[in-house]
Amino acid sequence: MKIFAIGALAIAAIAGSASAATRTINFDQDALGNSISDLTGVSTQYAAWGVNFTPNAFSGGGWASNTGMTATSTDVGGGYNPSLGNVLHAFNADWLNEDGDPSFLISFSTGITSISLDVIGDTGGRDGLQTFVALYDASFVNIGFFDASGIGGVENISLSGFGTAFYAAIAHGDFNDWVGIDNITYTEVPAPGALALVGLAGVFAGRRRR
Repeated sequence: MKIFAIGALAIAAIAGSASAATRTINFDQDALGNSISDLTGVSTQYAAWGVNFTPNAFSGGGWASNTGMTATSTDVGGGYNPSLGNVLHAFNADWLNEDGDPSFLISFSTGITSISLDVIGDTGGRDGLQTFVALYDASFVNIGFFDASGIGGVENISLSGFGTAFYAAIAHGDFNDWVGIDNITYTEVPAPGALALVGLAGVFAGRRRR
């Protein structure tokens, strides 16, 4: 009886420690807690969390082939609040040289079940394109499409109930839009080991009741 009790407690403790993680990417610190300097290009700063950023999620048509992605607190466009610190934005020279509507892709090595982000200064621009998020599963099949609901200032897009996504493509405005992105918060699916441990704990509990 005592051996079972100790084993069950150990299983519960391990399963609890391996539960789903919720993380926030704020472009002020990287995944290791190091400060991100103003006007730093964003790419692998969150690789320790299994997250990477790449430009030009969409191609062809009016999409840019040279999307600018910079963490900045000094070149931020309209609607910015200094309390936000760094935001993901096209630096002035990048924005002026973009050859179409910008977009970028976030890749997650562990699937996510929810994501939210702040959108700064979305005005709709010349093309009338609102900032939107398109979510994809592990096979890159689209499982959701969501856009910002307002115009200007700081808006929030919060998404859940879409299943499990491994990619988030974000179009942040259009050619005439100077849009920033901040506070990307996401929840990972529980690690498979955690789920297995929870199931194992149930098996032990069932045996004890017998």
